[in-house]
Amino acid sequence: MANTSGAAADVLLVGDPKASSVDLAECLRARGYRVEVSERGLPASFEGSPPDLVVVCPPVFARTADDVLGEVRARDGGTPVVIAGARDQVRAERLMAAGAFECVLDPADEPHRLLAAVGYALGAREEDRALSYLRERDATGARLIGQHPSMRRIFDMVAQVCQRTASGATPAILVCGETGTGKGALAKSLHYRSLRRHRPFVEVNCAALPPSLVESELYGYEKGAFTDAARSRPGLFETANRGTLFLDEIPSVPLGTQAKLLTSIEEKVCRRIGGREVTRLDVQIIAAAQPVLRSLVQSGGFREDLYHRLNVIRIELPPLRERGEDAILLARAFVDELSREYGIPPRHLSEDAEDFIRSYHWPGNVRELRNQIERIVLLSEDEAIEGWQFERVSGELVQLSVDDAEDEPELRIRMPASGLPLVEVEKRLISRALELNDGNVTRTARYLSITRQTLIYRMKKFGLSRR
Repeated sequence: MANTSGAAADVLLVGDPKASSVDLAECLRARGYRVEVSERGLPASFEGSPPDLVVVCPPVFARTADDVLGEVRARDGGTPVVIAGARDQVRAERLMAAGAFECVLDPADEPHRLLAAVGYALGAREEDRALSYLRERDATGARLIGQHPSMRRIFDMVAQVCQRTASGATPAILVCGETGTGKGALAKSLHYRSLRRHRPFVEVNCAALPPSLVESELYGYEKGAFTDAARSRPGLFETANRGTLFLDEIPSVPLGTQAKLLTSIEEKVCRRIGGREVTRLDVQIIAAAQPVLRSLVQSGGFREDLYHRLNVIRIELPPLRERGEDAILLARAFVDELSREYGIPPRHLSEDAEDFIRSYHWPGNVRELRNQIERIVLLSEDEAIEGWQFERVSGELVQLSVDDAEDEPELRIRMPASGLPLVEVEKRLISRALELNDGNVTRTARYLSITRQTLIYRMKKFGLSRR
């Protein structure tokens, strides 16, 4: 029964397709799906040839929707299940926690929602497949990697928050950390591990919006609300309804809009600019800021009442330089992920590259690490990634100087406050030794008390020439 030819998808409808006063079988057939109806449960053919999708329409003969869902999960865990007629939100959330792809409370009132759930689950249309890919990529990017104790505590907190909000509660969450530490990935992890995972995840970088447009982006506007409002437009709050709204760089929201934002979060309502009607909201709010947020509150640059409202659950992400071996775990994961993404042969980190990653300060944190690895994977043909292929942020090299002293038998090294990568010291030492010996490799190797072959290897590793 399963569809393997790329033609119309096969849908198994379990239960009474007319129980909600709408013939769901005919609705699905009108969309081009091949529909089989089984009022007494899963047919015998399910075992050998499962369908592309199961739609459960209570009542089912002598069984509940929970029973059918459990049976599908036991026989074929990859077949998505949509519940058409969950009756109430509490039961719907319980069924989704048990593995249902989506629950529609009353398909008679919301046939469009049922068809949308079916379409997304199957990926029957090109737009659905594209959306499925984007959501899958988003969910993949939400993976949190790390073994450092500080990260393990964060993982435990995320799991506890997701578990205790399973009933639908929406506490505000504030994520703090330096730029590039993964605040966006953490927000996605909170969303995709919750019962809202099939709902919208709407992300807005408040710092990227002109101050005059922040309010209209968040709340939308009615036609004629201002000069350029030729038509009505919903805001991001409405777009994220029943899902998650991630407000990155929250301190960039103007003070005037912060008051309205506080009201929306506290009362769970929003009103479009120029509108009279108030829209009730069911939105999980996650805000992100850098560690300077507290000082902004003290200086009056951010409303104290909004800060306390957002600070119900606070998660502090440590910088990469304080996470020890997590940098290596992340780097290996990025190498594998990017190699697959670009369809190139697998790469691996050399021991020298891992030494560099451990010693470098990583001012741009996880984002800088990923971007550097992406550049190397794209531009390098070598199977092994070497330490010399990494770049440093502008100004890092200026802080490091290695000078020879003719009157003294030793070298002088200025130690920068930001740290001193050992591989950079080695590179500068070899470069200076080559200068002292006019580029003669044999004399330079003797000068450094290493073999000629070792010196040539180091020169290739650091991209040094004899000049």
